[in-house]
Amino acid sequence: MDSRTQPNNPDHERVHDPILAKRALISSWAKRATNLGYSLFGVSMVAVVWGVVVDFTPNASRVATISLISGCIVLAPAILVQYSVKAAVREERESSQ
Repeated sequence: MDSRTQPNNPDHERVHDPILAKRALISSWAKRATNLGYSLFGVSMVAVVWGVVVDFTPNASRVATISLISGCIVLAPAILVQYSVKAAVREERESSQ
């Protein structure tokens, strides 16, 4: 867990809270999905550059298209989940003060 998924605990004690554990797990998966989405965008860009520089074959077009669409499908929900986790942490911090 990190500062985005766990509120500040002034006593620095580790308290097992199932909500915080679940939030950390969701945040971890959202980070992985974000990395995958951006990686797929990178693959798409490399395929387009490869096609422009070397030879724009149907296979280069397929790779670029499939990776771009897959990146959009993976990245959009991941970004929304990350913002949701951050908003939950901020809400919890504001309500505890």
